[in-house]
Amino acid sequence: MKRIILLTLLCTTTILMAQRINHIQEAIADYDYETALILIAKEKTTIPLLLQKGKAQRGLGLNAEALSTYQEIIANDTANTRAYIEAAECCRSLAKNQQALKYYEQALDLNPENKYVRIQYIGLLLSLQKFQEALGESSLMTEKDSSAIALHLQAQSFEGMEEFLPATGCYYNIQEKYPDDYLAAAKLGALNIAGSYFDEAIEATEKYRRIDTTNVAVNRQNALAYCLNKDYPTAIQRYEYLVSQGDSSFHTCYYLGISYYAEEKYYEAHDFLEAARKYDPENVNLLYYLGRACAKTSWKKSGVEYLEKAIDLSIPKDSNMTRLYIGMTDCYKMAEMPKEQIESIRERYRKYDKQNHKLLYDMAFIYFYSLKDKKNTERCLETFLKTRPKEEKEEEAKLNEKGELVLDTKNYYNAAANWLKDIQSKQKIEDFFLGGNVPAKKNGINK
Repeated sequence: MKRIILLTLLCTTTILMAQRINHIQEAIADYDYETALILIAKEKTTIPLLLQKGKAQRGLGLNAEALSTYQEIIANDTANTRAYIEAAECCRSLAKNQQALKYYEQALDLNPENKYVRIQYIGLLLSLQKFQEALGESSLMTEKDSSAIALHLQAQSFEGMEEFLPATGCYYNIQEKYPDDYLAAAKLGALNIAGSYFDEAIEATEKYRRIDTTNVAVNRQNALAYCLNKDYPTAIQRYEYLVSQGDSSFHTCYYLGISYYAEEKYYEAHDFLEAARKYDPENVNLLYYLGRACAKTSWKKSGVEYLEKAIDLSIPKDSNMTRLYIGMTDCYKMAEMPKEQIESIRERYRKYDKQNHKLLYDMAFIYFYSLKDKKNTERCLETFLKTRPKEEKEEEAKLNEKGELVLDTKNYYNAAANWLKDIQSKQKIEDFFLGGNVPAKKNGINK
């Protein structure tokens, strides 16, 4: 009798537990993750429940908490491949990419044939620009797996390493094996255009268009290839189709406008170039063609304004050039190239920083200490002192609370004046002795 009662209790408990587990699974299946977490918290911790808990936490965007849950699983079950994969996914969402790589590697150690993990691992290497490692992994993958995804990963690795010829070969291989792969066709179009192989770009994209004429990515490359190949009527046809499909992107409007301009359809060119200008109002090439199109239509004054703006944008601003020259001067200094350092300062002062007279003092400093050129040192100091405002009086150098020299412009003028006097004074003494005019002494007194 006792056995029967005990068995009955055990069966009842098991049934209740199974029902509770079913409720958890139903809540997760219905994406009711909050309810699932509440139910899980009432149960005794097990590996399967922790996996469900992690899934629910990730579903609610609690990736840090989910990572802790999967790490708990790994600590208790070091052979749980799923936990490593999920931990890696959490790390990626938290931008802990190096840690994610380690978890993927551990998952691959446990199950080297897991294709999903290997794809994610290579994809992460690519996103981290570890192209050499990605190429090694993807090449190993393609030895056993000739799927489109494997070949794409290998091609992307080559692209990342700027080895465009083998990358192109990979995409041709994909197009040959999987002719309906639009991404390979679009990539072939882009790579061939980048290399100015416009006929090849047209051929690759047209090959795909025989299967599907609606793909936007392929049609963009196809239209661009025709435009750059100066087949403007076909380019217009392709771009007009893209526009009819709702494509109002910068490149579509810009190159359609260029194509119309080349065909001397200036009103149409104006409309599309004006649409493109909204995306990039300071694009010099766009402003040039838009201005020229305006000049040949009713917007002649606007054409003048666009060309004036294009010219203004093309001329470097003095502030930008000054910044570049400052960097160049510093580089020359670090490289111990004083002559070039002086020349860069001179060019900066002459062309872009004309009011910064202190640069003359800087040149004098380099002439004197780096080149031992007293004559040019004097010239620079004299020129610098000529820029001193007339109303400014010579004053003693100012010191701060710490007794340090306050180096404002006035103090540089004072320092330059004293420095020049010192150089000239010493030079007179040197000239005197070099001339052999040593004064005679009489009764111990110099005459």
